[in-house]
Amino acid sequence: MLRNKMATLLTIVLAMLISAGMTWQQRLLFIGGIVFGVVVEALPDLVDELKDRVAEWRRIRQFTIRTKAA
Repeated sequence: MLRNKMATLLTIVLAMLISAGMTWQQRLLFIGGIVFGVVVEALPDLVDELKDRVAEWRRIRQFTIRTKAA
């Protein structure tokens, strides 16, 4: 995972160096596209992490409710 993120960061830096001849609007659009791609790539991992945390929170919540009721 970390290697993939480092490769993405390197790609962004190289793309910014290559895009030196662009106008600021073109650069903004270009960088926005790269950021969008990075977010879309990271989204499945974030969703899985969120599901795990919600499941853990529900388990703890049920345990504390049962403890208080007893």
